Amino acid sequence: MPPGQCARCLVLDKDPWVRWSLVRFLDRHCQEARSVASGELALALLREWPVDLLIVDVRSGGGERGFVDNCQSLRPRPQIILLAAAESRPLPADLGRLGVVGMIEKPFVIPRLAQMRASLLSKPWGLSGVAS
Repeated sequence: MPPGQCARCLVLDKDPWVRWSLVRFLDRHCQEARSVASGELALALLREWPVDLLIVDVRSGGGERGFVDNCQSLRPRPQIILLAAAESRPLPADLGRLGVVGMIEKPFVIPRLAQMRASLLSKPWGLSGVAS
C-alpha cells in the first residue's frame, strides 16, 4: 500500500449524494471504499469486511452513541469520523475513548475531510492498514 493511503473505508449516510461524493473522494485515498445507507447494513458488512476508517452520519447510524457503542465489538476496531448537522446538539465528550477521532459538520466540504484524513495518517498510530 502506498504511503499515506489507508486500506479500507466505509461511509454510512442515508443521503445517496453524500455517499457517492465521499466514496468518490475516498477512492483516491484508500484501496477500497464502500458505502451503506443504514446502521444495520453497516454492522453486517463490518463483521465481514473490516475497515480502517468509518465515516458515519450520526442520524443514519441511529444516533452517535448507539452506533458507536455497537462498533466496540468489531475487531479490528475502526477509527470513526462523525458527520453531524451544524444545528445538532453537542456530541458527548467521551466518544474519543470509543474510537471517534473527529467530527465534521454538514454541509461539509471535502477539503475538511482531506485535512482530517491526512492528520490521522501523520500520527504514529495512523490508520491501522487492515490487510486485504
